[in-house]
Amino acid sequence: MTNQNKRQKYSRRDFLRLATFAGGGAVVLAAGTLANLDRLLGTDNTEPTASGAPAGSVVTQGNVIRLAATDGFISLPGRVDPLLVFGFIDVDPNMPINDIISTYKGKVQVSSPVIGVDEGDEVYLTLTNLGLVTRPDLDDSHTVHWHGFRNPIAYFDGVPEASIAVPLGRDFPYYYRPEHPGTYMYHCHFEDVEHVQMGMNGIVYVRPSQNLTGTGSYGPGKFAYNDGDGSTRYDREVTMMLNEIDTRPHDNLLNVQEFVWSDYKPNYWTINGRSYPDTIKGSNDPSLPSQPISSLVQCNPGERVLLRLANLGYEQHAMQLTGIPMKVVGHDATLLRSTSGADISYTTNSLLIGPGEARDAIFVAPAYDSSAVAGNDAGLGNYNRYYFKNRNYFSQTNDGLPGLGGMVTEVRVYEGSPLPPQSIPNETYL
Repeated sequence: MTNQNKRQKYSRRDFLRLATFAGGGAVVLAAGTLANLDRLLGTDNTEPTASGAPAGSVVTQGNVIRLAATDGFISLPGRVDPLLVFGFIDVDPNMPINDIISTYKGKVQVSSPVIGVDEGDEVYLTLTNLGLVTRPDLDDSHTVHWHGFRNPIAYFDGVPEASIAVPLGRDFPYYYRPEHPGTYMYHCHFEDVEHVQMGMNGIVYVRPSQNLTGTGSYGPGKFAYNDGDGSTRYDREVTMMLNEIDTRPHDNLLNVQEFVWSDYKPNYWTINGRSYPDTIKGSNDPSLPSQPISSLVQCNPGERVLLRLANLGYEQHAMQLTGIPMKVVGHDATLLRSTSGADISYTTNSLLIGPGEARDAIFVAPAYDSSAVAGNDAGLGNYNRYYFKNRNYFSQTNDGLPGLGGMVTEVRVYEGSPLPPQSIPNETYL
């Protein structure tokens, strides 16, 4: 955090006076009113609860996007108190600033909304910095850095030393034109060691033009890449943002205490901001309002399922799908082909993914086995269960408590074909 001990203190009236005399470019708020400033800098003395943005913010589609940066709380299994986090929220681009502040400030989402765009689209993303409810004394700036994106200029790259950091109460418009399909991630790059750990990260993926044209004997449909042969086609897709959490810096920040980052030692491991068994609750589950994205994989026998994996933690993870082989077709938004065009994808049950890396893996759901019934979901029937988990046993725990937890989720293959076609990634049917 910015050193507050050496900073001169200003009242709100002083702040407005400075903004007025700094010129037209220093208008602090879109509405420019003291009421808005009170909302942005105001305190809230209520007890913290895990309280998230309105439901339906799992996936952001379209090429005009607005993200708001703020704080809030999430729930973790075995932990009594909610955990302070930062994050991004998907906001209606046309919503007035008053409504954005009153609706979304303090209503964080972790992991941040999944963003899906098309190859060749002109993408306009506006970042609005709403400030923090729990620590209004902090005036941290924020940015959006599209990690791994081939950005032709630094201005829209989100690295504050080379572009723009968005201060409290300001907007900044980013422009992208993605030309390379695949799975990426985005995160805040302002004081990034802290802000990424606090939760300011999410997945962004680019759909290939082949979806519209088809290829060979395959017509238009769903493909991970412009493969030219249909080898990356899929029926369902699930995004998984991998992270680990050390709860101490979160608690220290809430209690106005510093944290020495070289002492970092995580005690929770998460997929899409959740730890098992919360990972297998449905998307937009009402018990997890701040963590709307499920990582439960539900499929019919024979379906091809694309896993879009990204890691924005600080540890390498070995993710294992027991009983089902995966074909890894992409690394870091790059189709696995040699310079000569030869297929260099590989089949595995375990894949390694380091910090800042992404993987695209496809598996075919096996036939239903009536002798291995693991459970029954209402309206869907019996299913076989396969675990997708971190092979590190320390990552399969929630703060050292007994029982399975951490970076674990499930693949459920149902008897018959009860599931309808998928409409958005991470769609669940519970």
